This record gives sequence, C-alpha cells and structure tokens, in this order.
Amino acid sequence: MSRNQYATPSEFFGPFVGSRAVSEGDLTRAQLRSGPYNRLFQDVYAPIGIPQDHELRCKAAILVVPDGAVLTGCSAATVRGFPFSAENDPVEFVVPEVKGFHSLRGTHLRRTRLLGRDFEPWRDGLIATPLRMTMDILTDTRLRRSLPRVVGFLDVLLRAGFIDSETLDAYLRPRHDNGIVRARQALELSDGRAESIPESEVRVRLRLHGIEAEPQVEVFSGTRFLGRLDLAIREAKLAIEYDGAWHLEGEQPRLDARRRALIEAEGWEFIVITKEELYADPRAMVRRVAAALNSRV
Repeated sequence: MSRNQYATPSEFFGPFVGSRAVSEGDLTRAQLRSGPYNRLFQDVYAPIGIPQDHELRCKAAILVVPDGAVLTGCSAATVRGFPFSAENDPVEFVVPEVKGFHSLRGTHLRRTRLLGRDFEPWRDGLIATPLRMTMDILTDTRLRRSLPRVVGFLDVLLRAGFIDSETLDAYLRPRHDNGIVRARQALELSDGRAESIPESEVRVRLRLHGIEAEPQVEVFSGTRFLGRLDLAIREAKLAIEYDGAWHLEGEQPRLDARRRALIEAEGWEFIVITKEELYADPRAMVRRVAAALNSRV
C-alpha cells in the first residue's frame, strides 16, 4: 500500500499497532481516532467487526508486551482451545527474571525463571508450552484463583489428553518456582474423570475437609444401567451432584428427576448443589454433605 492510500477497516484482519499504521501511511491519526476501530490496549486497535473475546486480546497484547514475554496461564489455555479466561480477564504473561519490564494495563506480567523448553513461537511473540502453561495456571496466586478452581482447570486438561499426570509430575518435581507447593497439591487432588469445572470444585472442597467423593460413578440395578453420578460416596450410597443453569432448561429437569428416582429406589440419597451454594457459601455446602454422610454411616 502506498503512503498516499489509506487502509479501510476491511484491510485490517486482526489487531494492529496504531502508531505503526500511521507511520507507514496506512491511516492518519484522525482516522485512527475516529474510525471504526476498538482500542484494546494502549496503541493497539482492531476493526469493530472482529468478535471481542479473550483470544483477540491475547493477539493484541503480544504486539506490545516487552521483548521475551511469554503468553501463559489461562490466556495460553484459551488460545489453545480451553476457554478458561473471560473476555476482559487480564492477559497473562511471564517474563525472564533477567529482563526488566513495564506494566501494561489489561495484562498480568510475572517475572520468573524461564528455560528454552518452556516456550515456543506464537504469532509475533512466544507462548508457553503445555506443561509450562499448566504450571503457571497452578502456581500463580496473585490472580486469586482458588485451589479448587485451578484443580478444575487441570481436570479439564487431563480429561482432554492435553497433558498427562505422570509427565506433569516429572516436570514439577525438580522445580522451585514460587507456588510450586500449591501446584503439586493441585496435581495430587486432580482427577481427569471429572466432566465439569464446578464438579471438580465440589469434589476438591469436600476432599480438603476429609470427605472422599468419587467422580462419574455408574449405578446399576443388576445388569440394568440406571445412570451416572457426578460424585458418589459408594459405601454410604450418597450421591452429590452439581446442577448448573442448563439443568433447568428444556427436558433436563424431567430427565434428572427420572434418573434420580430410579437410583433412589436402590437406596441412594441425593444432595444437589447449586451454583449459588458452591460459590456463595462453600463451607455450608461441606457441612450439608458431612451431615448427610454422618446420618448414613
């Protein structure tokens, strides 16, 4: 494109650095300020027609983070197909200990030890390898993600076969990074059989209070399959299930009720956990399960 021609929105197919577009003659400053562009970060823009999601913010941030910064954590998981980050969550990076770095609003930068095996090329920068990405999800406590929550993320990665527990254990064992004790604890608490992050959170909160619940337990009457339970304590015939919003939609309430009635006829008791209970008062949830368990043993 010559310096006398200016780009139209359709000629930008992703995020771009505004000052670079102006210096190369693609836009004037007035067009940049008043044109159909969203500013994602300081000096980084995207055409308004592009869906505004976390992956777009990752692609934008990689253009302006310090040299050597590595996209990692839940942000790296999101661009790899595991949408752990919401649209406006900070874009997560690690930078080498030897590098200075400047803060960038909308990002979360953490200085840490980086080895060559920890990252690989991605777009105009670097992205953490699956093992490094997972370690950063588990170790970063500054983002205030609870231990049960990060175990839920780990369960998703294990269930998908994206990583395996033995390889992750070998990767974590010799390391001394900040938060590595929590990462090892999360691995110990993980279970790739879990089918949802909230289900994992319920299981981990119970486990931390000494209640062992097994995920995805199948129940039979003789050879007849009656259904599968989110979590179960077999010896007490106590079923613990998490009902998210989708359990209230369409035919699902009727199907849940029918399945639970069949299983209750075999002597099981159900405790149904709601989103409000799990996140607003998890201690009360644990007490309710403990009371039910005590009444059945």
